[in-house]
Amino acid sequence: MVDALRKLLLAGLGTLDLTEEKAKAVFNDLVARGELSEKDAKELVSSWSKRAAEQRGRLQDDIEQVVQRTLSAVGIARRAEVEALKTKIEELETKLAAKGKAASPEP
Repeated sequence: MVDALRKLLLAGLGTLDLTEEKAKAVFNDLVARGELSEKDAKELVSSWSKRAAEQRGRLQDDIEQVVQRTLSAVGIARRAEVEALKTKIEELETKLAAKGKAASPEP
């Protein structure tokens, strides 16, 4: 399921990149035909690129939220949660081992 969501994210980001490239091609074509100045085309490309980057970021954030909600609903722990539990287990094992050594009589 996570892999499918990851593929969805990459497809969405790829679509934004493709759209950005097509927009650049259209602007360049307009410049070549004399319907748009090179300065205006650069400003439009810059503006488009900025908006595309913002959209890309929002899309990525939205998909990450959906993935987290899905994982929570299914009951799958996040990596950070698992790592925190591992750390806590190691701490408890160390304390238990120390108590065991203190409680055992020396020969």
